[in-house]
Amino acid sequence: MPQASLTSFDEGLVGSISASLGEPSWLTDARLEAFGQFVALPPEKNPLYTKYAKTFDIALDRFKAAAGRSEIDFRSFFTGYLTGNESDILLQGNETQVHAELSRDLSSKGVELTSLHDALGQDEEAVRELVRGRLVKSETDKYAAFVNAFFNCGTFVRVPRGVVLDKPLRKMLLLDSPRTPVIEQNFIVAEEEARLVYLEEQYSKGVPSPALVASTTEILARPNSHIDFSSIQLLDDQTTHLSNRGLGVSNDARATMSSLSLGASVSRSRTNFYLNGRGSFAEGFEIFFTDGEQRYDYETNLVHNSPDSTGSTQARGVLKGKSQSIFKGMIKIVKEAKNSRSYLADHVMILERTAKSDGIPSLEIDNNEVKATHSASVVQVDEEQLFYLTARGLPPDEAKRMVVLGFFEPVLSRVPIEQTREGARFMIEGKWEGEKRRLVDRETLLAATGELTPEVKESEDIFERHYKYR
Repeated sequence: MPQASLTSFDEGLVGSISASLGEPSWLTDARLEAFGQFVALPPEKNPLYTKYAKTFDIALDRFKAAAGRSEIDFRSFFTGYLTGNESDILLQGNETQVHAELSRDLSSKGVELTSLHDALGQDEEAVRELVRGRLVKSETDKYAAFVNAFFNCGTFVRVPRGVVLDKPLRKMLLLDSPRTPVIEQNFIVAEEEARLVYLEEQYSKGVPSPALVASTTEILARPNSHIDFSSIQLLDDQTTHLSNRGLGVSNDARATMSSLSLGASVSRSRTNFYLNGRGSFAEGFEIFFTDGEQRYDYETNLVHNSPDSTGSTQARGVLKGKSQSIFKGMIKIVKEAKNSRSYLADHVMILERTAKSDGIPSLEIDNNEVKATHSASVVQVDEEQLFYLTARGLPPDEAKRMVVLGFFEPVLSRVPIEQTREGARFMIEGKWEGEKRRLVDRETLLAATGELTPEVKESEDIFERHYKYR
């Protein structure tokens, strides 16, 4: 395909992208509406956070975009990233879906793992309903509106009613000299009484100039369903990363979302958990490790819209060099959400005086019959722990490494997907040692690290132990 000319993010580009993808008029109109919000909104709406906006600003004018798709050679592009044993996986090179594969068993049960635009061709009304009912709404965030207007790729995942998956569906995004930003719109749906496990991976193979990866991800857990979602971000330091996620949990549904972030020069993440049904349960885990001059901006909100709902999210990070992070979070419990329980926490370790971290947890509660708590801390390496380890013969560097890696364990040990949990330990240790490790298969992990620990640590009852509002 001939290369289209590069352009700025304007209204003309919205039309060009939509036309190049052959989209129906209603989707073009939805894009244009989002573009209006993108132009009108400031980078930060919440007055509690505006003082930090400049530090974590995203300079979108650095990037130019083009309509159309890149041509990708499957074999050469993914050499070194696949073992040949992968199954139930979607491979994406830059903005182009290269390969999607489902086992015959899952296909026969109606499981879908495909590109958004292939899904649009197969079931336009289903996609239209998802777009119409977006959880990541353009009017709430400038960068959500940006993705809703300019997305050039996306993924559609659906598990039908009653179908139970034991192993993860996987999506691997690999960047290699992208000619245009990768802007994704993803929809993941577990129908009633379904069980879905999903693992998303983002890597850079070669990025010689500034690149942008931006996405919105909508995750819907229908009544009595169960979703475990995890994401690994290992992009290189030429890349800017934007993520907006919305997780909607219905009656008696259960969902977990785990996120490991090690790469990108700037990463901005927004996650909203919507507990929309009686008995709904959601749990989030955010793990990050920064060095150099990396800047990470996180915001996580737990919104309890129904009674007897339970939400919990924990962020844990380590900062080296001149890196910076900020964590912003809100627990919101509406008047009707009686007997809800909610927990929000951010704990960060600073390894050098040049690193900086801020935490701003908040509560907004309109019902007295609930339990809710939040906490935030920024600490340095505990000298007593170091002394204890060195007094027993460990070299100082090894003692510090053990303390730092152990700092992640209270959250890491709770990640429900074994491949993510063990892979995260492997990759975090690699970052400490200055290596860029990616997720590998179970056999490789066993050879590199020894015995795996598949058991997930049981939840402690944080609400009985400590809460600030009842």
